Amino acid sequence: MGGFAPFHARVAAALAPARERYALVLAGGYALRPYSGRICGGLGFVTAAAPLIDAAAAAVRACRAAGLDVLVGDATVRESRLTVTDPDSGRSCPLTLLREALQRPPVRWEGLPVLHPDDAAGLAMRALHGRGLARDLIDVAAVSHLYSFRELERLAGPHCDGFSPRELAGRLEFAALMRDEEFEAYGLGEGRIGEIRRFADAWVEDIKLRRADDGDTDHDFPDLPPVD
Repeated sequence: MGGFAPFHARVAAALAPARERYALVLAGGYALRPYSGRICGGLGFVTAAAPLIDAAAAAVRACRAAGLDVLVGDATVRESRLTVTDPDSGRSCPLTLLREALQRPPVRWEGLPVLHPDDAAGLAMRALHGRGLARDLIDVAAVSHLYSFRELERLAGPHCDGFSPRELAGRLEFAALMRDEEFEAYGLGEGRIGEIRRFADAWVEDIKLRRADDGDTDHDFPDLPPVD
């Protein structure tokens, strides 16, 4: 598992019994690691079929059986948050389990089933639309060579109720106000940060042009600034 941070690799390996029984698929930042290379602060897995409470309980048992401590955090029918800690070194790893309706079969990376790029992009789009953090923009920009702006918006649909290009444009415009340090925390250099800012600007302009040129009512956002 050379693509993982060492302790994350240990946790992923410890989860093998739960992964196999509940068809857990690698998600989160690591699902986009082949494209972004960004630093990942934790692990995420999704299941499409299993009751999440059962999958989470299995994950707790698997980690504890491997000699790791587990703190159980917030849990709903769609999301469960755990923190896995090595009692000897004190290293810890946030672990998030999600229940998602995946649109495509998973692919393989580092010996694990991982989200298909379509689902990884769709979930990254949901995060960008919903909270708009630097890491969300990093993840979406990482697959911009695979999908057009409209394709990325389409991929968000199955994963994001109430998706609105207008709301997305607001998140993208906010990128101009993000400090470089917010991107540097994920291992990005000055050149890549500039590329991502230009990517966000171009997307906003694309949304504006659709309103102006296409007459597409789905993209008619009267509160967006006019095209320059």
